[in-house]
This record gives sequence, C-alpha cells and structure tokens, in this order.
Amino acid sequence: MEKIDFTYLEVLSEDDESFKDEFIETFESTYLELVEKMRKELENKDLDALSKSAHQLKPSAKMIQLPCASTLEEIQNHPEKASEEVLKDIDKQCEDALKQLKDWVGR
Repeated sequence: MEKIDFTYLEVLSEDDESFKDEFIETFESTYLELVEKMRKELENKDLDALSKSAHQLKPSAKMIQLPCASTLEEIQNHPEKASEEVLKDIDKQCEDALKQLKDWVGR
C-alpha cells in the first residue's frame, strides 16, 4: 500500500496528540465494525444496509486518502457491485492505514 500523506491530519489536529489518538481509536473501531457489518449485509443480500454502511466508512477513508474511498462510494451508489473480494481489499487497506497511523503517532 502507498504511504499515507498525513498533511491534512497534521493541519486538522494542530499537533494535538489527544486528537490524533482519538482519531486513530475511532478509525480502528469504525472500520472493524463496518467492514464486518458489510460482509454480513453482502451475505444476506441486504443492499440498502450495505449502501449505508459504505457511506458511513467513506468519510474516514477519504480523510486519510485511501484508494478504497472511491470503492466505498461505488458501493454506496451501486451496492450490487460489492463482492467478498472487494470487501477484503477495503479491509486490507484500512488495516494497513491503521498501522501507518499508529506509526505516525509513535504507538
């Protein structure tokens, strides 16, 4: 995965360590919960719920400029295009991003 550009988060956080920690904790819990939820929604063919879950994860992905942000937007608008493979890729990108975020703050 490409290295995350933390410029936007640096500006947003104004070098506030508690903001950075909170962002990371929120990102981790949100992505873990939503990716699992999306898997179940895909399995159950609940396309409306899948669309909503993709919409919920998209802002965090956009904030750290993950390539899967566009995939999440596609799923939001066309949930029938989702697949287990696509969700695995989203999960992998988020997992890699979390590692980079933790390295960024020295955790």
